[in-house]
Amino acid sequence: MSDRSDQREPNDGPAPRTPGGETRPGAPETAAETQPAPNPDPTPETTAATPPAPAHTEPPHPDDDTTEPAAEPTATADDATRLQPATATTETAVIGAPVVHSHINGTPFLHAQSLTAAGRQGPVFTDITLTAGLGQVVALCGDGGDGRSSLLLALTGRFPFQSGALEVDGQTRPRHIRRHFTIAQAGPPIRFDPYATVATCIKETTTVSKGAATRANINAWLDRLALTIDTGDTFGFLPRIDQIHFAIACAAASRTPAIAVDDADTGLDRAGSERVFDALRTVADAGQLVIAACTRSDPPADTIVDLRAQPAPTAHPHHDRNGGHRKGATR
Repeated sequence: MSDRSDQREPNDGPAPRTPGGETRPGAPETAAETQPAPNPDPTPETTAATPPAPAHTEPPHPDDDTTEPAAEPTATADDATRLQPATATTETAVIGAPVVHSHINGTPFLHAQSLTAAGRQGPVFTDITLTAGLGQVVALCGDGGDGRSSLLLALTGRFPFQSGALEVDGQTRPRHIRRHFTIAQAGPPIRFDPYATVATCIKETTTVSKGAATRANINAWLDRLALTIDTGDTFGFLPRIDQIHFAIACAAASRTPAIAVDDADTGLDRAGSERVFDALRTVADAGQLVIAACTRSDPPADTIVDLRAQPAPTAHPHHDRNGGHRKGATR
């Protein structure tokens, strides 16, 4: 996976991570930073409960006080079984099946109030208020420079905001919020190395997730998303749609309560975008919260935040938010 930039916050520097992986016959690899959820499977093959772990190859942040994860169980023949539909509001998982996370008392899993962030070129995003629960798909829509990637990272505890409040599963500190999310991909810092093989990506996912994402879980999610890839294939040479599906499968297999996917429809036509959102809906239906950043303005999501509707930046009027020169006067 390519290097990922470590974005630090004032009190808790964010730390993007890279996905890790383990070999899966005919399966691709995905970036997933993980915080494993409890997996009380009564069968001998049950995956041991593990503490939250980062997704991509992102080194642990010095402020993160993580506990030692449980060892990854050995995959068996039963591990390759296809996923069965998950039952609602249960935290019991079968080997190879996604965990369904329940939230007590029906309180929102994620609540952001008036989040605002600014950089040297002016506002990045302004006054974002959002409430989302487990099992939902949230879409952050915008064009390049609208701040959709920064907002996605802020909601997962990896990008500093200057004002507002963010609470995820009752937690407000960035290092605690980070443990609830697995990042499938997010800009250059968090994504698989394009020159790595699928097998290497799978191994990286299992390693970085500290055993939360097992080979069986990844295989099951690849089956569930109807994706067949040879482990000897080079990740960067896969079709764009397969790369995104593979990243989603690895993130979902890491079994954190939520996953985030940046550039969900970048490089895809309308039909490809629909297929990606179908995959994201499959993950949400298994009980995880899904946050996706995209360019389309009408994604099939439960909640849509359209950053194009934000006020235009006023600082540095001759430069856009990425530092490029703008023609004309102010926006």
